[in-house]
Amino acid sequence: MFKQFFPLAFLLVLLPVFLVAQEDPQQEHLGDTLVTNADLFAADGPLEMTLRFNLKKYQKDKNVDKYMDVDLSISVNDSLEIRKEVRVKARGNFRKGYCSFAPFWLNIRKADVKNPHLQGVRRIKIVTHCNGVKSYQPLLMKEYLVYKIYELLSPVSFRTRLIRITYIDTGRKDKLTKSYAFMIEPEEMLAERLGGVVMKNDQLGMAHMRREEMTQMANFLYMVGNSDYSIVGRHNVKFLGLGEFGKEGFTPVPYDFDYSGFVNAHYAVPGPDLGIKSVVERYYLGPCREPEEYRDAINALLEKKQDIQDLLMEFPFLSENEKSGALKYLERYYLLCGRPGFLEKEFRRTCR
Repeated sequence: MFKQFFPLAFLLVLLPVFLVAQEDPQQEHLGDTLVTNADLFAADGPLEMTLRFNLKKYQKDKNVDKYMDVDLSISVNDSLEIRKEVRVKARGNFRKGYCSFAPFWLNIRKADVKNPHLQGVRRIKIVTHCNGVKSYQPLLMKEYLVYKIYELLSPVSFRTRLIRITYIDTGRKDKLTKSYAFMIEPEEMLAERLGGVVMKNDQLGMAHMRREEMTQMANFLYMVGNSDYSIVGRHNVKFLGLGEFGKEGFTPVPYDFDYSGFVNAHYAVPGPDLGIKSVVERYYLGPCREPEEYRDAINALLEKKQDIQDLLMEFPFLSENEKSGALKYLERYYLLCGRPGFLEKEFRRTCR
């Protein structure tokens, strides 16, 4: 699944400029004239990038709602490097307060982007390791995998891409830090890709969602142990209008899975009104449906069971112990949903 990263794939990275033929093979840098039609999220391998900025100040001022200037470098090959000026700003209300290195927005609005896939895109979400790399990187990788699992289930989903980042901290005498992160497909890009419209309406409820897709999403979130979402108020869910959508024609698209039981982050706690003690306990927050509708959603996940297992087993960025724990957590779902009385006990009891 994760193929050897071909050097030209770096041309996919965020800030393309118009490629001019090099007469001098020793030329080390391209000007701001590289353009590519390639899709940034289409490749498998991690992107390689370097961010040079005052990381010390970023960490200190993470609660200040203000962008910082950053030098972004992309290594294309041994003799070619692309450099652009971008901006970053911490994001995530909880994680800005909890994480020593909060996730951030990468703002590309002034970076002269000519890639047609990124037209209209101002900024891209970057998910980071939060605190110590050693203990938090497995959590980051598992959250990334939740996105990938949902991609297997639904085409109306946010794509993601791993990034291998070198941070050069100008506030600490150019101290180097290397870690993984991942980027999330911007909602404008998602809508453009699927020919839809992003709906920003806090008055929509589950009754306004496409019935089958709402049931499917709720079942998926139950499987990964995620109860940190709400349709009303658009909490960790986007709404996409596809085709000739009407008042009941919106498709929910979930995101932000760090509070799921599958990830089991150190800081994650369940909602106080749910009556569960840990996020690893599953709690269904979806709509009330007829038994056959629930079974259709469960069967959709059963059909993807082998694909999900293959995804986890082939993933090279988790230890064998982490993979085993993740597989056991999902296997518990498959065992539960096959038991007599499951629907009444787990879905009908708490459905909305």
